[in-house]
Amino acid sequence: MSQRPQFITDLSLKQLESLLITLKQPTWRAKTIFSWVYQKKASSFEAFTDLPKALRKELTDLLTFSSVNELEKRLSADGSRKVLFELWDEQRIESALIPSIKGQHTVCVSSQVGCAGGCPFCATGNMGYKRNLGISEICDQVLYFAARLEEGQSIGNIVFMGMGEPLANYLDVLQATERLNASWGFGLGARNITLSTAGHIPGIQKLAREKLQLGLAVSLHAADNALRSKLVPLNRKYPLDKLIPVCDAYVKESGRRVTFEYCLFAGVNDSLEQARELAHLLRGLNCHVNLISSNSPPNSDWKAPSKEVVEAFRDELLNLHIVVSLRRSMGRDIGAACGQLGERT
Repeated sequence: MSQRPQFITDLSLKQLESLLITLKQPTWRAKTIFSWVYQKKASSFEAFTDLPKALRKELTDLLTFSSVNELEKRLSADGSRKVLFELWDEQRIESALIPSIKGQHTVCVSSQVGCAGGCPFCATGNMGYKRNLGISEICDQVLYFAARLEEGQSIGNIVFMGMGEPLANYLDVLQATERLNASWGFGLGARNITLSTAGHIPGIQKLAREKLQLGLAVSLHAADNALRSKLVPLNRKYPLDKLIPVCDAYVKESGRRVTFEYCLFAGVNDSLEQARELAHLLRGLNCHVNLISSNSPPNSDWKAPSKEVVEAFRDELLNLHIVVSLRRSMGRDIGAACGQLGERT
């Protein structure tokens, strides 16, 4: 295997300033360089037309511009886009762009190649874990989509709901969010960036101490330990009686509401009694429940409930004073919806 290149998006502002000092260049040029990388949708160092040609050549010799290489892209009937990327070591990941009628699109970002979670209904979980993604490999997924938007469109949200468990790759994910949030970087507000976890308690506790304005979504899928351990194997290590108090502490320490993702599977976790158990579990917690109907393929054992069952489950939660919404799944026809990434890697 060849040695990993250093990518421009690996660098923080301070690291780039240090590099410029070694090249006998003024440090103020670091922000100029990053404006081309993160905001002006450049595709190579040669595009940096306000930098000396000699400096552009030095940057080209020292750094690699992008860490993701498009292998395949697919377009959904609803406008969603999914891309299969190859990385420097020939590993592959998928990412998706979810459109908005307001032109403020969402990028669904991957944080690992595969996932160790092993959730049986998830295509990524069925891949197993390969490795963590680096800072550049996370940021460059966003930059890829940003560079291909039409006039008047922009990236309005970034969600770490792609391949992998973000909180198991804590340092790289947090440093990537720094670059995506920073004024010298991509410049997206922290409140528009959401980390999704299967319930990684140490990561949630660390995140609470960061005092960031990032969103936190916890994949719940069941309100009792026996069923949740089957759906989300991480529950065996971090069961509900430990997870829910940690989420409550997160709310109090961060001042941010937690979202609980609840994917509905026909005949598994969609009864009214299970809705009541969920309401009891979350009683008194400042949270929001996001209901998702299963996106598994037709021949899967994990089938979606009927529309009537989904709405009855939602209404029961509303009657029990739980804030709840139904998520409209996008990109199902191209395997870009929740739980589908990784099918083609």
